[in-house]
Amino acid sequence: MNTTKPAFELEFTRVIDAPRARVFEAWTKPEQIVKWFAPKPYQLIVNRMDLRTGGTFDMAMRGPNGEDFPFTGTYREVVPPAKLTWTGEFPGDPKDNITTEVTFEEEGSKTKLRARQTFAVMTAAAKHATAGAKQGWTLTLDQLMEFVAPGKS
Repeated sequence: MNTTKPAFELEFTRVIDAPRARVFEAWTKPEQIVKWFAPKPYQLIVNRMDLRTGGTFDMAMRGPNGEDFPFTGTYREVVPPAKLTWTGEFPGDPKDNITTEVTFEEEGSKTKLRARQTFAVMTAAAKHATAGAKQGWTLTLDQLMEFVAPGKS
């Protein structure tokens, strides 16, 4: 068991007014995740998304000026519709520097979502990304809630 304290850690919990299967789908379908998984005015670019345990992804956040901030990683757990875990890194980071775990729990017709992200070490790219991470995740989860709301998408 790894007991090393991460260099950076964030946790969020949200109750989302949508069924668990719908919320999980929004995280796992490339055509859906690009519509909400980037704090506006940023846009998510999905170059590859092999959503299976051991599958890899290659994505970028595109800024309003057209600059891309790429990141890659590997899906460690894909348990529909309950859990997603992946590791990832920015260019120049150690492999698997970032670990993200998202769980989806049924709460009647709603979903309790928990997201936890940690960075093992603080590199220049990680420092840049974590500077606005709390605000970015907050905006992104707000966009998710709107995207999956009944009567949407």
